[in-house]
Amino acid sequence: MNEKSVFVFSAMLSLSAFAADWTISLDPSVSIGKIKNVNAVNCGPCSPNSAQGKAFKAANIPYARTHDMNHSWTYGGPYCLDISAIFPNFDADETKGENYDFALTDKALEWMFKAGTKPFFRLGQSIEPWGKTYHVNPPKDYAKWARICERIIAHYTEGWARGKKWDIKYWEIWNEPDLSKKTWTGTKEEFFEFFKVVITHLKTRFPNLKIGGPAMAGFLGWKDFFIPSCAKDNVPLDFYSWHRYCADAREASRLGKEVRAWLDKHGYEKTESIFNEWNYVKGWRGGEWRYSRQVESGAYNQKAAAYAAAMMVESQNSPIDMAMYYDVRTYGGMNMLFDSITHQPMRGYYPFYAWGRMLKDYPEQIKCALHSNGAKNADLFAVAARSDDGKIALYISRYSNDDNIRNDITVRLNLPKAKRYRCHLTDDWRIYTEHQLESTSDGAKELTLVPSSFAFIEVE
Repeated sequence: MNEKSVFVFSAMLSLSAFAADWTISLDPSVSIGKIKNVNAVNCGPCSPNSAQGKAFKAANIPYARTHDMNHSWTYGGPYCLDISAIFPNFDADETKGENYDFALTDKALEWMFKAGTKPFFRLGQSIEPWGKTYHVNPPKDYAKWARICERIIAHYTEGWARGKKWDIKYWEIWNEPDLSKKTWTGTKEEFFEFFKVVITHLKTRFPNLKIGGPAMAGFLGWKDFFIPSCAKDNVPLDFYSWHRYCADAREASRLGKEVRAWLDKHGYEKTESIFNEWNYVKGWRGGEWRYSRQVESGAYNQKAAAYAAAMMVESQNSPIDMAMYYDVRTYGGMNMLFDSITHQPMRGYYPFYAWGRMLKDYPEQIKCALHSNGAKNADLFAVAARSDDGKIALYISRYSNDDNIRNDITVRLNLPKAKRYRCHLTDDWRIYTEHQLESTSDGAKELTLVPSSFAFIEVE
């Protein structure tokens, strides 16, 4: 080949590489860290043998937070999981097992373990939005409330009161005290004192468990009060939990970095940052709220799938230690995973399923570089991982909150050479459907993505 021919051939390769709207390149030799538990959820399977329960197990969900399970009769309604349900008479003797009602909580947790999922136990009360509060008031005896929680933990981890010796590592104190009088009727100062009493007692009693909280509704709300107060009084804090509902998937990364920096600044460098409620919410009222419901469980579920995948990618690529979707109750109204009537998986289930595959089969994150070749109206999110024997997985979301975007895009995939490339696509007309990747003239692979789409690619 003469010099002119070499130049022409090189130019053709360059044009081929950049004809696509986006390029994704992998470097399996560069390890980023472990694939994290960002596909955890709120609430557990509705029964081990149901369609939802079987799909739940297949998705390899690592943790299920127990918050709000008492709002569903599936698990036992008001007779399970909340402190007021397990210990209904606060004036009773907390040292006697007969004063506790563990029956339905035992069942709900057992269903989680049968699905291969560990409970993330929320010690506290669910929201009371009815105009009168019953159990979200400051307990009249903080120390006794702590001792009640001690006995509950002992029942589930040490076998107290004919209990279990289950592996339940995470114990969270309260939920969203900063939200409104529907979740905590006291002041923020009262809550801090309550939290300090409870966590100090429990951490002293159970030094090997992870105890934290308090599941802040908005990290910024009590930002200048709660963590500084904990630092001032040397409050032990194994994890700090917080929530965010939005339509911008990049919020996970932005807030994750901010929370991590704030914890580190106040001496909590080893405290885990747990993002344990998230979901698509365009707005909380009127048409925006109705639209959000259509995304999560209605006609626009493909957008929910793309959003969920993007949120998990952003959580993985930020200093968040665990992320937990809210929630999988089949009658909860905010469930993008399972159909409320048939309980069968919807499009929104498959990003969780694919992430579960990575946790199990491709546990090591590798370098994944995304480059936009001047593409318009396209935003990509991606994570790549490898198995112990060198196989590769690529997890891609094309997500935007703008429904006016209609154009397809092509993505060039610079993947390792392999005998087999297996791709599953989810979009407006495919549900985790196997799809043949196109080959480019220079040996790369190419994938076309419509708006609100998700792809999981395995290189074997």
